[in-house]
Amino acid sequence: MTAGDHYFDSRGRLRSRGRYRKYDLQAFAEYGLRDGLTVFGSSALEKISAKDGTTSTRKGLGRSELGARFRVFEAQGWIASAQASFTLAGARKSEGLAAVGETDDQLDLRGLVAHSFEAFGRHWFLDLQAGYRARSGHPADELRFDATLGARLAPRWLVLAQSFNTIGLARWKGPYALKQRIHKLQGAALFDLTERLTIYAAAFVTPIGKDALDERGGSLGIGYRF
Repeated sequence: MTAGDHYFDSRGRLRSRGRYRKYDLQAFAEYGLRDGLTVFGSSALEKISAKDGTTSTRKGLGRSELGARFRVFEAQGWIASAQASFTLAGARKSEGLAAVGETDDQLDLRGLVAHSFEAFGRHWFLDLQAGYRARSGHPADELRFDATLGARLAPRWLVLAQSFNTIGLARWKGPYALKQRIHKLQGAALFDLTERLTIYAAAFVTPIGKDALDERGGSLGIGYRF
């Protein structure tokens, strides 16, 4: 679930706005085709409600993504990979305000570097990603920078501290001339019920941004290894 009733203006100042809510049910899967090559995909059902004088609502299929990740280097706890994915929008412009920013197809190309290590008697890992996301239609293309620090606090517990950053490269076309900067922080915890089954919970905030919603939200999930 994601919600917000404030937004960051073009100078990064927080302003009041009509309430926004988004509920989604997501499915994600990845599979190793062979050593060093992984394919992945996701899709979602969503319900969005946005108020701006009147209330606009859309519900149905959200974004669907298909991609592949290829390992290019591995040595002494370091792994470098290249990843490409294509995302198809489920929303349409005719669905109004609730569909703004949800109607574009996307191509994402990124590089990933991960490192695992031991510290303070625990196993840790660091994952850094940098990417370019091309967006169709009105939204501008973006640079993406993401970071995850994970720690195995106990044999069945994994905690994550994450940062997700979006930098718009130009202003949007059309009626919303946005040049976005979005910076989100997220904390998550995962618990292994069995060797194959994991449950997790996460919460995020948007501490700073420009031309962007002050989003806050959380998620619950379950994962299965096969």
